[in-house]
Amino acid sequence: MNVTESIKFDKLKEENELLKKELAKLKQQILYKEDFDTQYYCSYHGHWDQCIVEDEEEPTEEQLSKYILILKDNSKYYKLPSKEEK
Repeated sequence: MNVTESIKFDKLKEENELLKKELAKLKQQILYKEDFDTQYYCSYHGHWDQCIVEDEEEPTEEQLSKYILILKDNSKYYKLPSKEEK
């Protein structure tokens, strides 16, 4: 390997390390379905909670028509980038 090739190789190696670090940082920001709990709005009871119908039947689709997703681990939230940071 001559000097020019060696310089190019070192530069590519350095670039590769930077990209690896950036990839590791981005992987920390990925959220998956499993990171969330689903909380349903129960129209039968009129509040956000586990919907338990008094006669022990499962709630209907209509009773569970609204839902929100709650992040299980809030520490993941703080790793997400802000629009203002860019």
